[in-house]
Amino acid sequence: MDKSTDTLDRLHRIFIDALDLLDMQGREPDRWEEECLSYALGAMACGLYPAAEVELAAFSRPGSQRSAEELVLLEGKPRRFTKSMLRHGIEYVLNRPGQTPVPAASHLAVRNFLGASL
Repeated sequence: MDKSTDTLDRLHRIFIDALDLLDMQGREPDRWEEECLSYALGAMACGLYPAAEVELAAFSRPGSQRSAEELVLLEGKPRRFTKSMLRHGIEYVLNRPGQTPVPAASHLAVRNFLGASL
């Protein structure tokens, strides 16, 4: 197994753990958590593993450490993804039919992505 496959496997476990936590709490993700998980999923699909790590870390940030400005912006956006949809998405990313491995993103692409999301 190469390093990018190991990284994707680790990120997959963290992603599933986040969804399992929501299951144990008997709830859907709040708007912040939904945003973090959907961005992490997209980043993994594109091979932007460092960006996915940032988003998964942000998922578990306590409410008191979440940016008030971001929370206000998020509350104005409609909900888009349920746990079921996110589970389907991660399975699709990992098992795309006929998929060739996604090449690792360049450091420039990761920095641009992170700069836009911070």
